[in-house]
Amino acid sequence: MYRNKHQLNAKVVFGVGGSLDVIAGKVKRTPEVWKKLNLEWLYRRINQPSRKERQKKLKIFAYRAIVEALSKNEK
Repeated sequence: MYRNKHQLNAKVVFGVGGSLDVIAGKVKRTPEVWKKLNLEWLYRRINQPSRKERQKKLKIFAYRAIVEALSKNEK
């Protein structure tokens, strides 16, 4: 999304890949107790260790998006 932002005519973009995996039955739903504790991300991290790299990249993306939004507000 970040790499292609210049091609999008949108103020906000949401990734729904994980939701589609659940709907398609590729991934089991998170148990309710994890959801109630707001620890769905931790459940996924434990059960899908391969997500670690992607989650790191997500933090970088969020940081860049916030910095860019703040710099646009200053102009």
